[in-house]
This record gives sequence, C-alpha cells and structure tokens, in this order.
Amino acid sequence: MQNDLAHADGSLFIPDAAHRADVMEGLQTRFREAGAPIIQVIRSHCADGWDVERFRTPAFIDGNGFCIEQGWGMQPIDRLYPAPNEPVVLKRRFSGFMGTELDLLLRRARIERIVLAGVSLHASVRATAVDGICLDYEVVLAEDALATAITDTRLANLTDLRALGCRIAPADELAREALRATEPV
Repeated sequence: MQNDLAHADGSLFIPDAAHRADVMEGLQTRFREAGAPIIQVIRSHCADGWDVERFRTPAFIDGNGFCIEQGWGMQPIDRLYPAPNEPVVLKRRFSGFMGTELDLLLRRARIERIVLAGVSLHASVRATAVDGICLDYEVVLAEDALATAITDTRLANLTDLRALGCRIAPADELAREALRATEPV
C-alpha cells in the first residue's frame, strides 16, 4: 500500500485503504513470523506519464500524476515497508503480473498459492487475481485487507472473484494457516 493511495496527502487517497492498514500490517507480520515469502507489488510511473494507462495520461500532463518513480507517493506506507530481504516488484498497469517479473519470482520459489491484500480491489487486486488464476495459481484474497472506495463495488468484486475460483478468507484465518504450516508434523 503506497502513500499516494493510503495517506491523506496522497494524490489518489482512498480512505478505506487507511482503515485497512492495521489488518494488512498484522497479516504481513504473521507471514514474516511464519517465514512465508512476501513480495510487494507497487505502482511506479514516470512523471510525464508515458508509461501510464491511456485514460490516465491527461492527469499526468496536467501535473496530477501519482506513484511517481522515486517520489514519496510511490513509497509504501511506513508501517508496511518491505523488509530488506523481501522483493519489490514495480508495475505500470493494474495487474501485478503484466510486464513484471512476478510470475518468475513465484515460480522460482515454487509458490503455487498466492495471498493478495491491497488497494483498489476493483482494479489492481482484481487484475492480479484474474491473471494469477490464468497462470494456474491458487488465488486467495484476504477479505479484510482489501481496500476500495465504494462498498457496493467491493461486494460485487468479491462475489465475482469467488465465482472465478478465488478463495476469500479473513486475514486472521490466513495468518493462522501460515503459522500452522511451520509447525512440526
């Protein structure tokens, strides 16, 4: 979760993102305790917008871009900052898979199940989930760690993604599963 989306001073501030930061932080902490790999996927754009979706270009031309590379808005919020050993994947489109090394990193680590948390459930999370399904990953969504601006949009997307084969579960449940996976048999 990046400053431009989750901080009140961010250019695309989504209040729901700030409200879900506690849940995301708890999930991240528990996954780290379990030794589960964490890969952060974050937006990064050139200030002139040459690499942004076509419909967003006018905002960049007008000086109202977001997640500008190397800028404050692009950085993860402090409490969700990646640990030194955690990879960060930079994306330029909604999906974390499109044009990135995410699939390579996951396959190299022999990961078959991905747990998604983040902002813009209707766009970025959804696109990443659908691409994950298409790439044959088991896709799990941490329901209470997914932010969006409109409640009806949130509910419709969760219903639709469940129908597409995503598992939807509370973050606490997923954290407990991660910790149990490290217990001796």
